Amino acid sequence: MSNPLNRISVSRLSTEEVDEAFGLARLAFPGLTLARWRATARPWTARPDGQAGALLARDGAGRLVGLAPFAVRKNLRAGRTLWVERVASFALLDGRPVVDALAQRLQKIARQLDCRGLEVAIETGDESLRDALSGRDALSGQARSTESTLVHTTV
Repeated sequence: MSNPLNRISVSRLSTEEVDEAFGLARLAFPGLTLARWRATARPWTARPDGQAGALLARDGAGRLVGLAPFAVRKNLRAGRTLWVERVASFALLDGRPVVDALAQRLQKIARQLDCRGLEVAIETGDESLRDALSGRDALSGQARSTESTLVHTTV
């Protein structure tokens, strides 16, 4: 029987969740102040289907366990690309379910926003995120490329 705490739900950041998510945002960006976080996050929540935002992951008990801020950018490699500056994950035992759930949802959002690529900055040693985004794209069957601290995939 699976542990209900391993069930991860992912949704876009809402206005009501901005202050709650600050703790995880601060883990990902240590110099971040609450004022700057609010100023950055509020425009995301004003346009919940917009081209920039943040994903939140919660465990089966409703605790916040993951954060992934994103924005659509254009680059020379793929054109329209979903850029993820950093993924924050907090889990006491196994963070892989959190990372996998965030990676799957980021790929879905990239497709919804008509992006041809997804780029994620990865901290050195963050193999679970690299694994979640590496390999073959489930939809296109195309190989995904990985680079030192940046993962690029075709969506």
